[in-house]
Amino acid sequence: MHSWSNRPLRDGKDADEWKPTSASEAAANIDEWYHAGRLLFPRDSLQDVHDQLRKPLKKGDTISVKAFDGSVYEYPVRTGEIKTVLERDGDKGEDKRVQWVMTTPHIDYASFEWLKQRLEYSLSRAYCSVSIGHWMTRVDHEPEPETPENLDSGLEYLHTNLRDWEGSEAWRDIKSTLSSLNLNSKIAKVIGMACGTFTPTSESRGCRRSAVQHAFLLTLKSFLQESNLGTGEVACYAQDPGYSQMDVLVLEKSDIKVLEDPEGFLEMDDASLVFSCAPNICVKEIVADIARPLVLIWCTVQEEDSKRPLYVFIASVVTMVG
Repeated sequence: MHSWSNRPLRDGKDADEWKPTSASEAAANIDEWYHAGRLLFPRDSLQDVHDQLRKPLKKGDTISVKAFDGSVYEYPVRTGEIKTVLERDGDKGEDKRVQWVMTTPHIDYASFEWLKQRLEYSLSRAYCSVSIGHWMTRVDHEPEPETPENLDSGLEYLHTNLRDWEGSEAWRDIKSTLSSLNLNSKIAKVIGMACGTFTPTSESRGCRRSAVQHAFLLTLKSFLQESNLGTGEVACYAQDPGYSQMDVLVLEKSDIKVLEDPEGFLEMDDASLVFSCAPNICVKEIVADIARPLVLIWCTVQEEDSKRPLYVFIASVVTMVG
């Protein structure tokens, strides 16, 4: 998915008018506040932005976000604006001008490390761990029509991967680990974050990795309901702004409720199991700020370079409570 991020206003003024601080001073402030325990992603801030995004917004409206420095920044809604960008034409080996239209505003998340790295080329969002961008679509793009055949194909693709996953050694190992947990309360919900788009289209055979992750959510739900770890009925949720309409239809048909960003984060509580494997946003930092789930399952991070960690694709089960 393509996104456009704008410079925010502060007190109605552009960054050039309120003169951001220097990069070195901003980096020092970020370090000081972070290590003093200030939250990058407070739950009430995410809830406030979510409430604003749920309103019927039109071009010219403003979305207000409280930043890491305590100031409130304003982001104008730019839905409908056209942006012309240069893109490489693979056939001709030269750049061509392509028009994109801004659509729905959405939340951008910046981790602790990304806030500091971004200072090298932009100070206007120096303290904006939560900011607003706009999704974009090509002006000449025609979405693939949704047909019953496509839905059937998507369901079959998910269920084929589900059958393979249920018989896998990896699932047996994870079940064994979960069975060994001694929790002091029961899991009432499974939440999958940034598991990716997976349904086959005319341009793609589908993404098996993402399909397996959603199959994992379904096996977790069933296992928890059948064991003494879960409540009688375990809810199952998934959040990923990259889902296609067909992804959403397939998941809803498979008893996985799709949540809009940031509803998946706001749904987390001390009765949740959260799963996220190699997401492209800072899920771990956001979860640490807003919730204490019973269980977290995600990929191990190999800390060879703190700025560019290597993901090791082995599920790590972390018990937060119990």
